[in-house]
Amino acid sequence: MGEWIFKLGGNRIKRALSTYSNVFQVNPMRKIVSAVLLVLLVLAAGCIGGGNSQTGTAAPTSSPSGGIDFDSYGKGQILAKWWELADTSKVYVSEGYEEMAKHYFPDAKILPASQYDGGIAVLSPKDARKILRGKPILITVNDYFGYVAYKLGIKFVGPDKGVFAAFNSKGKAHFVFTGTSRAGAGAALEYAMELKEGSSINTKDVLRSGQFEGVLLKVIGDNNWDGIQENGESWYLTTVRTMEPFLYHWRVVEGENVTVKGGFIRLVNGSTVYIHSLGFNVSVEVRDPKNVELTYVIENTNPSILNLPDKAETGDTWVKFSTAESSFRVEAKPLGDYRIIAFGDHRPDGGVKPPEVFLKIRDEINRDDGIFILDGGDLVYTGKADEWAALLKEWKWDKPIFVAPGNHEYRGEGINIFHRIFGPDNYAFSLGKYRYIIINDVEDNYGLSDEVFQWLENEMKAAADKGQRPVLVLHAPPIDPRPNDDHAMNPEDGKRLLAMMKAYNAFGIFSHIHIYWYGEEDGVQMLITGGGGAPLYAPPDQGGFYHYVRLYMAANGTVSVEPVRVEP
Repeated sequence: MGEWIFKLGGNRIKRALSTYSNVFQVNPMRKIVSAVLLVLLVLAAGCIGGGNSQTGTAAPTSSPSGGIDFDSYGKGQILAKWWELADTSKVYVSEGYEEMAKHYFPDAKILPASQYDGGIAVLSPKDARKILRGKPILITVNDYFGYVAYKLGIKFVGPDKGVFAAFNSKGKAHFVFTGTSRAGAGAALEYAMELKEGSSINTKDVLRSGQFEGVLLKVIGDNNWDGIQENGESWYLTTVRTMEPFLYHWRVVEGENVTVKGGFIRLVNGSTVYIHSLGFNVSVEVRDPKNVELTYVIENTNPSILNLPDKAETGDTWVKFSTAESSFRVEAKPLGDYRIIAFGDHRPDGGVKPPEVFLKIRDEINRDDGIFILDGGDLVYTGKADEWAALLKEWKWDKPIFVAPGNHEYRGEGINIFHRIFGPDNYAFSLGKYRYIIINDVEDNYGLSDEVFQWLENEMKAAADKGQRPVLVLHAPPIDPRPNDDHAMNPEDGKRLLAMMKAYNAFGIFSHIHIYWYGEEDGVQMLITGGGGAPLYAPPDQGGFYHYVRLYMAANGTVSVEPVRVEP
């Protein structure tokens, strides 16, 4: 009873006084007890006076040194009870974030972030960097990605990250809402308001360390990136531990429910939908259309081989047009013979800088006339954000490129960055008489799960039914062609893959082994192209030379292979 009385304040005391007044009238036998309780309530009101009583919030349980007594709360409870522990009558706000702060705290006094020394703050990433420096969750910056969220050694890139943190500093409690952009800060605020409205908190999502407690968040669907959920938007808000969730194919844009096939939605900016193509046939369906005109930019494609909508704008690898149609399809023209390019393993041997020979190979490929590029993976050394940044500054192609994940980039924070840039890691597309199937085989001990094997067989069967030859693109090959070497898939899955490829006359493109090799294994036609810039594994006469490969894809299903040497 004492704890409950202590937490009453403002309107709660008024409601309690009214309740006990009614009790006094109904049951005179309780006059003495009620009188005592009334005195206690009045005394309690005096004890919790000041700023918190004015806002209807409870005073924080203080530690002897000031601030919040973290030992009095279990993991997650400080975040879950933030509105009871914080003084919501005033909010310190970064310049440009005032409108968002007023949206979430309509009755609070808005003060400049420059005056912040405790309480509630809604901060830009620039201001948050100083406040969160040295904390387990913080904001840092990268010269390519911009502001980056950092949590226990892992960097999370992109403007959709939010941070909600509570901690003690200089004897005062701090409640900070921030992110890598306004959208991120809005995600943190929206999450906090949901907690206030009764949502439960998952303690597994909470990082607790000393006198700090925080969560990392992600928002998908804030199309104008202003941190406020508005009509015409549908937010997907989630906490992030180490692996980010990605919604690839669906968004609500200007109230329109947009679903994409043959690509993924990389970005929405206002009424413009950016679609990263995963092939050359991209379809869009708007469910329950309201006849709103949206602009679509289809990236990572080859306009020269597409049937394009009227008045479409084009670049080397993109198409842009506007339409209010409820459904449409952009697809490739019928093709007979054509040429593509394959290569892989262009990571450095440590550090962040891409190898100079990779840059030469890139330039040679850009001067070549293949329709698209297949990349077998191993793009960076460890998958760190700084390595990705160095690569992406040089990621300049005049053709679409489709990438299978390699073991070097597909680890730690590199997995999240890979999915942000290249989308899902198991997909397929058709062009002419071929079905290209991109597969991740760098997990599960360099193998494939039963589910992926089943998906793969379904794809190859569907290709055979349409008269198409399957072309498989994986990082690790099923066998190592070098005598006495074993740098391939695990033997059991390798044998299973070869048997399936043989059954459907599939052509295989692999890397992982830093050589050029082309031949057959048990009747399966295979190419290993691992000379894109990483250290070579053999002398030149045994395939150890830097290269890319031209592949001539004949309409009759015959594939011809031509390696192109590039001198370092």
